[in-house]
Amino acid sequence: MEIEKLIISSRSEFSKIKEIRFKPDLLIIFGDGELMCEKEFKSTIRNSFPDTRIFGCSSSGEISGLEVFEKSISIAAVKFSSTKLRIESVDLTKYKNNIECGEKLCEKFPQKDLKHLMVLSDGITINGCNLIEGIQNKLSKKVAVTGGLAGDGTRFSKTLVFDKEGVAKSNCVCALGFYGDSISIGYGTNGGWKNFGIERLVTKSKGNILYELDHQPALLLYKQFLGERAKDLPVSGMSFPLSCRVGDSQNAVIRTVHGINEKDQSLIFGGNIPDGGYVKLMKANVDRLISGAELSAKASTDMIPKGESEFAVLISCVGRKLVLKQLVEEEVEVVADVIGKQAVLTGFYSYGEISPFKEDGPSFLHNQTMTITTFSEK
Repeated sequence: MEIEKLIISSRSEFSKIKEIRFKPDLLIIFGDGELMCEKEFKSTIRNSFPDTRIFGCSSSGEISGLEVFEKSISIAAVKFSSTKLRIESVDLTKYKNNIECGEKLCEKFPQKDLKHLMVLSDGITINGCNLIEGIQNKLSKKVAVTGGLAGDGTRFSKTLVFDKEGVAKSNCVCALGFYGDSISIGYGTNGGWKNFGIERLVTKSKGNILYELDHQPALLLYKQFLGERAKDLPVSGMSFPLSCRVGDSQNAVIRTVHGINEKDQSLIFGGNIPDGGYVKLMKANVDRLISGAELSAKASTDMIPKGESEFAVLISCVGRKLVLKQLVEEEVEVVADVIGKQAVLTGFYSYGEISPFKEDGPSFLHNQTMTITTFSEK
């Protein structure tokens, strides 16, 4: 595997793309949506690498090496020795629901020799839980799914995903399939957030919309907790997500507020909040978040031992970035310490992360986690 990374910080640096020293099989691109839509950027990419597959999306911060950038474009060029790739995409608006969208996307991939599937989705017009459910309805249980939801800073206005033709679009879901026995892939996800306060029963919800907790309006309760911060919703909600579990399950997923509805006093999340489930408020400090990133990296080394990963894609939640602030690079550095400094790192800050909890388990939509996918080729 041959890998080269670069960061583009302004329009004047688009020509850097031409400096990539080999013909890559894949360009992984994460960046500021407005910058990626510049005509000069699109023409430079296509003129320089007309036959190269493009996989990526808009972000809320870009990871390149051990650094975190804002309003830039991170590019990782990858050439594989024998691994085969396939990219497919779908338009969310063409299907009656997100489950069907996930099913139709997965059906585009031949299952024979499929080793892993990475998925990137529009981060606003999606129910990520339903998308993953649809994908896994059609996917072999032997194939893990990782990925994330595109970001848009703290604006929550418009997110973009590159389609199979390499065009950045809204309402797009794209998947990258890895084929063959020469590729080894590891993954891990962890948050570092801590529950506090009382556990509340979800007494009214529908999909990713939460209406009532303990028969009280959800938004009213949430605002009471936030106090002065309530005026800054939904951004302030990034610092106080909910843990959500169903029945006796110990695997609680984290859900972050993506929007509010004053009229019906509801909270809108990036993933489902099941009716009859239980939720608790969560908070974190810098040390706990960095420890969460470390645990995520350690989980990936159970599949690819330290020092053997050549390449890693890090997808961390924008909420973590808001809490970590100037220390945000520390969660990237601890990942590199665990998986080994030989690995080339790329990634982005997202509106949601996709990963199994454990090896060979089903995938889930997460919020507020650091999710890592590592790669090694024989």
